[in-house]
Amino acid sequence: MSKSLRKHSKVCLCEPRRFSGRSNLLPCKGDCRVGLKPSSQRHDSLGFIYFLGTHYGIELKGIMLLIIFSLSACTSFPYTTEIPVTPTTPESESGGVEITATPESEAPIIEEDDAPKTLRIWLPPQFDPDTETEASALLKARLAEFQKRRPDLILEIRIKAIEGEASLLNALIATHQAAPSAMPDLVALSRPDLESAVNVGVLHPLDGLTMLLDDPDWFPYARPLSNIQNSTYGLPFSTNLLGLRYLPSEDFPFFSLENLEEQEAQILLPEDVALLSFCLYNEAELEEESLTDLLSFYQSDIFSQVAHENTFEIHWAKEFLDETPADAILSPIPTPKGDSCSLASAWLWTLAGSDPDLQPAAVELAEYLSQSDFLAEWTAETGYLAPRPTALTDIAFQELSLIAKPIPSNERTEALAEIFNAATISVLTEQVDPRAAAQEILETLQ
Repeated sequence: MSKSLRKHSKVCLCEPRRFSGRSNLLPCKGDCRVGLKPSSQRHDSLGFIYFLGTHYGIELKGIMLLIIFSLSACTSFPYTTEIPVTPTTPESESGGVEITATPESEAPIIEEDDAPKTLRIWLPPQFDPDTETEASALLKARLAEFQKRRPDLILEIRIKAIEGEASLLNALIATHQAAPSAMPDLVALSRPDLESAVNVGVLHPLDGLTMLLDDPDWFPYARPLSNIQNSTYGLPFSTNLLGLRYLPSEDFPFFSLENLEEQEAQILLPEDVALLSFCLYNEAELEEESLTDLLSFYQSDIFSQVAHENTFEIHWAKEFLDETPADAILSPIPTPKGDSCSLASAWLWTLAGSDPDLQPAAVELAEYLSQSDFLAEWTAETGYLAPRPTALTDIAFQELSLIAKPIPSNERTEALAEIFNAATISVLTEQVDPRAAAQEILETLQ
């Protein structure tokens, strides 16, 4: 064992002195790490332990406990101890056992902010989840289910008016200008407000964030209502359809122009004739012949300007469901060409938040609130119609949904509504004939 006799020294970092021989058992004074270093280049820490065990009669376990105790006395927790890499010991010195280094353990990574993030949601009053209605209870329960699925989020609901200076749209624009960081992440907007919000740049497109609209379970009007300038900006969840309120009878179980004549009934012209004109006029571009046919249609005996016992009224589905007897139906509106029409508007989930990291969570919630099983129950209580075929069971509403076309854009409405109304009034009061009125429309637009 003569060649295994080696000198070792202990280096104390808080007391820059060197102790040799037996004096290396002197305690450390301060809060420091104690390292054992050899005085020659050929020895290692295990050789030192072996030396103490063989020459001073100290058991190996005792030495190890002594080392651990001295380290714990000089270092506050938590800490990591570096174990020096020990080269393979020759067989004559290690008894044929290969000693390998123990890899250093990695310290756990602690996230800087594990607190839940707030997901802001703005809704109009009719979708308030905190009122005493069945629709509110259903939405509140759905939001609670989502909260359980995403405990990393806090849902903050705010209710905004539909109209006026403090309307939802005006609040969005004002917040975007004054405090962008306070913008809501998810907003329920009507189709006209969605278009206005996109035009002023306060909404984010959904392109690349959701594939839900690729699902075939949507009525034909749904995707066009979701798109502005070839980009998707909303997910429809509640629909309003324009139709003719009709009360079936045993002799006339469904509506048609032939039945209308046999019943000596008429259609009451609505106050907003332009809206009806957008439904009845099927051409993409305004043409003299088509406009003449439309205005002549208004002049016929099919329509009446005054309500009487045998007049059928044109309604939006929301009004129809709120006010109409259960045995009435909302029928498609007859057109001058002998077919029928309807218009569709909708409420849609949109993105407005300033934090891109929250957009996937907002889309996840919008998709969760647009699932067919939920819409089937919820829209029935809100008085709106579901935009998905599997969520709408009423046959009459299904037929109306299949022919409905999206309401015209804000730009087209603003350009044509007043002109359509003026031309219709001129024809009905017999100031001008339908063709002359059609020509006047085209001249006005040039």
